[in-house]
Amino acid sequence: MQGLTLIADGHRHLFSNVTDLLIRIPRGTHRHTFQGITNTTDNHRHAYSGTTGPAINGQGPNHFHRFRIMTQISNGHRHIITGRTTIPMLIRGIQTHGLIIEKVRKVKVK
Repeated sequence: MQGLTLIADGHRHLFSNVTDLLIRIPRGTHRHTFQGITNTTDNHRHAYSGTTGPAINGQGPNHFHRFRIMTQISNGHRHIITGRTTIPMLIRGIQTHGLIIEKVRKVKVK
């Protein structure tokens, strides 16, 4: 997955990673873990990691996952990133998901 965060404090960050482990959860559904580091912008970058929500729209080829994470602190702030995965893709025969960032909010650290 790859994309751009929304503008916060006059800058954006690029990210690129793939989802990782498939975690089976009750009711016949699953989640995925993911992690990465944004590109460097305004002389800083943010590490992030998280777990998606459960599969939405069944388990078939049109399912997706929502997520909400907070990056690690860098340059005195962190970004809240929320979004959803795209429909499943096959990469080298392995099913994975891309991310679409829906919302990014900057939070000042006290």
